[in-house]
Amino acid sequence: MMKSFEKNMDKRKNERGNALFFILIGVVLFAALSYTVGNMMRGGNAETIADEKAGLYADEILDYGRILRQAVQGVKISGGCLDGEISFETAGLTGYTNGTNTACQVFNSNGGDINYIKINSAVTSSDWVFTGTNIVDSVGTAAPDLVAILPDIKLSICEAINETSGITALGTDADIDFTKFTGTYAGTQTLDFADGKMNGCLNYVNSGNNYFFYQVLVKR
Repeated sequence: MMKSFEKNMDKRKNERGNALFFILIGVVLFAALSYTVGNMMRGGNAETIADEKAGLYADEILDYGRILRQAVQGVKISGGCLDGEISFETAGLTGYTNGTNTACQVFNSNGGDINYIKINSAVTSSDWVFTGTNIVDSVGTAAPDLVAILPDIKLSICEAINETSGITALGTDADIDFTKFTGTYAGTQTLDFADGKMNGCLNYVNSGNNYFFYQVLVKR
């Protein structure tokens, strides 16, 4: 009877010992996992995190580019506005006055009915530029197009835009015109390496690297 009791006690001690061992293993594994995750959050995997942010910013820019294009098409169809009557006049920008017909104003509730949105400062400190003085390579005819341009964006975001748009190589351009659109189209420069894409990102190399997004609003 005594021997059976002693055996049971030894068995319980072994079970408690095994349980304690597994608990200790769990604590060690949890500590190792916490250390790894902590390193990633502190920058051990900063490149991946930066890439994810670049992708999100790229999507934001592309989405707004599509919204701009749809609004411009809206004033042409619903407002009956000619290409030269389209206006980007808004309180958030200067230099875009083009007539008084609010039905032709992209950023007016009577016209395109969208708000002008300044892109996140982490992307660029520049405003959108709306211009009719560039011919987009292989888009439409040889006539200048109406284009929205977002200058000075970061290279990682530029590359993410091109990846999403199916552009395999970053094109360079030494001659871009940023004249604000007030109703006049003039083929001053050409967006080289656009290769027929309605939107994308190029490198303006006239004064160092200046990565810019473009969105064709009206192809002519």
